[in-house]
Amino acid sequence: MKRILSLAIVVLSIFAFGGCAKKTPNVPVKDIVESIKNQMTEDMKAAGAPEESFKDGKLPGFMEIDLTSEETEPFAKPVKEKYNMEDLEEGIVLQQMMSVKSDLIIVLKAKDESKVENLKAVLEKEKEQQEKIWSQYLPDQYEKVKNNIIKVKGNYLIYITYENPEKIEAIFDNALK
Repeated sequence: MKRILSLAIVVLSIFAFGGCAKKTPNVPVKDIVESIKNQMTEDMKAAGAPEESFKDGKLPGFMEIDLTSEETEPFAKPVKEKYNMEDLEEGIVLQQMMSVKSDLIIVLKAKDESKVENLKAVLEKEKEQQEKIWSQYLPDQYEKVKNNIIKVKGNYLIYITYENPEKIEAIFDNALK
């Protein structure tokens, strides 16, 4: 009888602690990116960008590419080709239009946990390519690339090459609390 009671207590404890495990919330990638764009807008304005540069929620000098969109603009095609769409539920890329800045932010949501490693490998390869390009091109931009952050939280991934990557990382973390 004592064994059965002990076993029941152990099983209940396991379920109780298992039920308390934190799960990553289901947040649309679009919402995370909007918060990131707001921070980038603040940073650009603080650096002297004029107010009229920020029309229609667009960041001046940046392309915004929705990786799961059916629309395929010519500049988006090579970016989309890097990803296996079977791995991706949502994804948005914020990338500089001109190749004089290394700023690049990618927010992805994997279809499920089994796809996260595939997407992380794509982001690691992106960093290698950025390092190769910027190490020979512009030293100040290469410093940003060296401070790059790649982070995974549940099914979400973020890639950050930015002047203050910690600010963007904090937005990502707060969105997925």
